[in-house]
Parts: sequence; structure tokens; C-alpha cells
Amino acid sequence: MMKAGVAGLTGRFKWQKYILPVLFFILLVIFVIYPTATVFENSLKVNGNFSLGNYIDMFARPNFFKILWQSFLVAALVAALSTVLGLIIAVVVLKTTLPLRRLFSFATVVPLIVPGFVASLAFIYLFGRNGLISYQLLGINLNIYNWPSVVVVQCMDFTAMAFLLISAVLISIDSQVEDAARDLGASEWEVFQTITLPLLKPGIIAAVILVFMRSMASFGTVIFLGGPFSTLASASYTQLIGAYNIETAATFNAVLMIICAVAFWFYVRAQATSSRIRAPFTGATRKPINFSRPLKILLMGVISAFAIFILMILASVFLAAFTRYIGTDYSFTFDHMNRALQRGSAGMMNTLYFASITAVVVSITGIILAYIITRIDFKGKGLLDLLATMPFAIPGTFIGIGYILAFNQPPLLLTGTWIIVMAVTIIRQVPLGLRAGASVLSQQDRAIEDASSSLGANKITTFIRIILPMAGPAILVTALYAFVSTVQTLGAIIFLITPGTKLLSVDVFEAVYKGEISTAAALSVIMLLLSAAGMLGIYFIQQRGKAAKWVQRALLQRPM
Repeated sequence: MMKAGVAGLTGRFKWQKYILPVLFFILLVIFVIYPTATVFENSLKVNGNFSLGNYIDMFARPNFFKILWQSFLVAALVAALSTVLGLIIAVVVLKTTLPLRRLFSFATVVPLIVPGFVASLAFIYLFGRNGLISYQLLGINLNIYNWPSVVVVQCMDFTAMAFLLISAVLISIDSQVEDAARDLGASEWEVFQTITLPLLKPGIIAAVILVFMRSMASFGTVIFLGGPFSTLASASYTQLIGAYNIETAATFNAVLMIICAVAFWFYVRAQATSSRIRAPFTGATRKPINFSRPLKILLMGVISAFAIFILMILASVFLAAFTRYIGTDYSFTFDHMNRALQRGSAGMMNTLYFASITAVVVSITGIILAYIITRIDFKGKGLLDLLATMPFAIPGTFIGIGYILAFNQPPLLLTGTWIIVMAVTIIRQVPLGLRAGASVLSQQDRAIEDASSSLGANKITTFIRIILPMAGPAILVTALYAFVSTVQTLGAIIFLITPGTKLLSVDVFEAVYKGEISTAAALSVIMLLLSAAGMLGIYFIQQRGKAAKWVQRALLQRPM
């Protein structure tokens, strides 16, 4: 009987560890797999019947391959230019003694709080037909509604990501390796070219792939600045919002999703390979590289031009929000802000409400998921990790259309409710919470948890009293960044909002789309201030030394 009792307890414990994983599996299947499958299903339907007709019609369109080529062209150019800029800025900030490095670092991460469509608005202020620089200062009338403008604005937006990715690798390089090359007679340029640059390869590859994915999924900048130019993301938006052709929109998004999934697969493979071949350094020290004077001047010129451009973009938004009419009448006024507060009050309250709930849920869910994946052995662990990470690779337009199609009929009739908006904002941030939590748990000594267990504490008690306090900074940073990302979110929720669930980002987008420039600028200022508050919180946590290297990695998990 005693053996039977022990066997019963063992069997019960064996099944108890599957309770939380199964619960998360069910939620992820409902809110990730089901919408994804629904988009592909609708792309394979013509008048309710399964058919390849949508794909045949799409490939038969004379402009489809042009749109596909344009998408690849812009994404590849943006990935290459953003990575080069990010590399230059990371090297200047972390590997030189050049002046104004803190200012350059600040200017580079400013785009983290400036959504692409707000940057597009500022770009129009500066270089449009009545732009401050193009027309007012230089007296030329530029046509900025073309693909080069899209490339410029997206580069400004995504260079911050490349900078953080490359910086995360650069700070882990021990200068002893570089000193060994110097001892063998290598010049400073040869040290950088043969030692530092090859060691930066994982960060460079990651930057290229992730920026490519972001650019492929971006549609706001293309809509505002592209003119006749179109990409897969903007074409899918036009098909749904303009023509309300949901099957064609689903087909465009299916192709976009396949491209992003392939790119994400290459990213995962590259990260796995780099982690196997990269030797970890403990107590790594950084030593500046003394580049030649001409090269220093070149680096300073490039990074100064980029920083000035970023700060001009930011300043132009505030200028347009608080002057009567940017370009002609620069007298101060609060009228635009008053109109923005009246028009966007509901959106602002909804944004604070949704962003706050998303921040709390994502931070707690992320650390629980991370604990399950890193601390509990069960069958299907890899699959759970994959499902929880999937939203990171899903374009915003794809998941937005997926939620429309999946949740517009019983038993999950969520369309038009606040639940669907809440669900999509949380699901979009789950990879952030998981990766930040897994990163901090991987750095913790498990002996502390073992000691808690040996003293009689169960897993729940150990999690609450040991794991949560030690992961406090990670949870807080995750919450703050989830808050910022939700404030800025547009791609997924623009298809889902109703007058009662409209967010501030949608108010800004609609104001720009309707040509209400000053009101859009005032609304943008409100949104920027909300985002800046969250980013300042992250900054102060880092400065107080309560966040580790995983903070930089966590900041990169920004949904598309």
C-alpha cells in the first residue's frame, strides 16, 4: 500500500507540472495559431470555396512583382544603411574617446520613442513642398513622396535597433584580444579590421535580419511618404481599408508572413551558431581604439549629421505643435494642443488604460513563462517557447487581419470589443516578457532556489519569495517597455479599433492622413511624452545599476 501511495503521489506530481504549460499552450493556440491559420485559410478561399485563385490572380497582376521587388529593395537598403550607421555609432560611443559621445548615444535612441508615422510627419515639415529646410531655407521645392524618403525615415527609425544590437556584442569583447594583435605589430585600423569587426559579426548579422523584417512589416511611412510607391504591407492595408477586399489582403499578408518567417529562421540559426562559437568573457575590459585623424573626422561627420537630423525631426514636431502655422507664422499658441486634448482625450485615456494593463500582464506573464521554460522539465518545452516567441516574427498587419477574421463570429465573437484590442497588445509583447525573464533567470544561481526547496518551500513559495524579488528589475523594465510599445502600437490595432476603443496612436495616424498637420503634431507631442516617461524609467533603472546586460537585449524585442 505504501508503494501504491508513493506511486500515486509521484504520478500526481508528474501531471501537476503540466497544468501551467497546458494553460499557456491553449492561450497561445487561440490567440496566435488560430488567427495565423485563419489568414492562410482565407487566402486560400474564393467566394467561400478553397482555391488557389487568390494567389493565381495576385501573381498574374502586372504590379505584384513590382510591389514584391520594391518591398525587398527598400527593406534591404534600410537594413544595410541602418546597420552601417548603427555600427559607426556603436564604435564611436564605445570604442573611441571622441567628444559628445553621450549626446550621440541619446540622439540614436530617440527614435525608440518616435513612431515611424510621427517621423514621417516631421520629415514633411522639414523637407516637404513648404518645408522649413527645403523651401524656407534653401528655396527649393522638393518632391519627397517617393521611395528614397521612405528609406531615409525608416533608417532613422531602425538605426537605434542596430546600434543596441551591435553595442550588446561590442561591450562583451575583451580588449585583451585586441592588445594581443597590437603586441604582434598590428596598427589600430588593422586591430579593428581583423579582430574587433569579426567579433562583431553576430550583432551585425542580427541587426541586418531584424531591421529587414521590421522594414518589410512597416506600412505607415510608405503610406505617408511613398506616393505611388507601394510595398506588401502598405498594399495589404490599402486592400483592406480602401477596397475592403479581405481575401486579397489576406493573400498579401500571407506572402509577407512567409518572407518574415524565413528571415526570422535565419536570425535564430545565426544566433544559435554565434552562441556556439563565441567564447564568453568574464570581467571583459574595454579599451578605446585610436583611429587615424582623417578617419576620426569622417566618423564624427557621419554621426554628427545623423544626430542633427534626429534632433531636427524631434524639434520640428514640437515646433509645429506650439506655433500658429509652421513655415509662415511662428508665434506661440496653445490652440493646437487644446484641440488635440479635446479630440484625443478618449484616445489618451484608452491608451493609458490599455498600456498599463499590458505592462502589468506582460511583465508577470513573461517571468512565469520564463520560469516554466527554464526551470521545469516537460515534453513540448521547445514548442511552447516557439509559440510564445512567434508574435515577434509576425507583421502587425498580418496579426491585425488575423484577429478580424478569427474573432468575428461565435463562440469567440470579440470584434468591436475592448477585449480584442487588449488581447492583441498583450500577445504582441509576450516575446519581450519571455526573453527578458529567461535572460535574467539564466544568470541566477539555482543553488538559492535549491536551498529554498531543501528548507521545505514548495515551487510556488520559491517563485514568489526568491524568483520574483531577484527578477524585480527585469519585471520593471519589461513593464515600462511594454507600456512604451503599446503607446506607439499601430500596425496590429488599426484594423481592430472602434470609436470606443480608439488609441492615441490611431488619432495621430488619422490626423496625418486627413492633412490636419498642426493637430497631428500636438497629438504626437502627447504620445512622445508618454513614451519618454517610460524610457526615462528604464534609463534610471540602468543608471542605478539594478539592471544587467539583459536590459539591452530586452529593448530589442519590439514587435513589428
